Amino acid sequence: MDVVSLHIDIISRRTGRSAVQMAAYCSRDKLFSDYTGKSYDYTDRHDLVYHEVMLPDSAPDMFYNSEILWNSVEKKEKAKNARLARTVIIALPKELNHDSHIKMIRQYAQKFFVQRGMCADISIHDKGDGNPHAHMLLTTRSINRDGEWMCKQRRNYLLDKKGNRLRDPITQQYKLGKSIKTNDWDSLERIEEWRKGWAEICQSWFKQCGISKEITHVSYARQGIDREPTIHLGAKVKALEKRGLMTDRGKKNRDIVARNYKHDRLVLRQRIEKSHDHELERDR
Repeated sequence: MDVVSLHIDIISRRTGRSAVQMAAYCSRDKLFSDYTGKSYDYTDRHDLVYHEVMLPDSAPDMFYNSEILWNSVEKKEKAKNARLARTVIIALPKELNHDSHIKMIRQYAQKFFVQRGMCADISIHDKGDGNPHAHMLLTTRSINRDGEWMCKQRRNYLLDKKGNRLRDPITQQYKLGKSIKTNDWDSLERIEEWRKGWAEICQSWFKQCGISKEITHVSYARQGIDREPTIHLGAKVKALEKRGLMTDRGKKNRDIVARNYKHDRLVLRQRIEKSHDHELERDR
């Protein structure tokens, strides 16, 4: 049973990243960031299959424009280490065509992200090298009914038995507990739900298309399978490898594949020997 390839990451200023730049890269477009004062141009890439911005009901229509959406995000975030966006990279089933890819990624984005209040900037790339994949750039703040960005968390005042706020006897300030997040999009439960949801959508599409294949969100380790997962190479590494240039990450992946192949052959041989022994025992 194959395991879904779905990688989740955060676009953060702490690491010097820009949401506008990432949006330009994913959509293969040229976008300008008001925050950095730079223009990011990826129009020389020719592997874009599909691009769309999907919005929750409360979001203003102007956010259908990627440049406006992500400039609004960057303007709202003041901190130098602000978390600007969440990115999800998903390997798409090679057994399905682009039309199916578009429909299933839209279905996934709508059900698990847009309906929960996120703006989803989705793109599908395919260089024809057997690695079709989708990029989803997701907002981290909720949007209120007026179409305005909400705070990421709110104050949690400590209360007495009567429900009144407690004051510090020295500072006379209200006592505060741990801040309460306005959404649960950072929780491990949500990440597990997103991975499981994608596996279920893939399985549903396989069934519709008459493809006999099973896929799961559960890792090999959690399945009790002694198999080492390969690592994500990224576009730059893949480009270098395609040109015949060996990379450390590429070598690491080849070593993992070789170890898994050797392990699979050993397991298969053991199963055959066990089956053969069982037949001999039965014939006695």
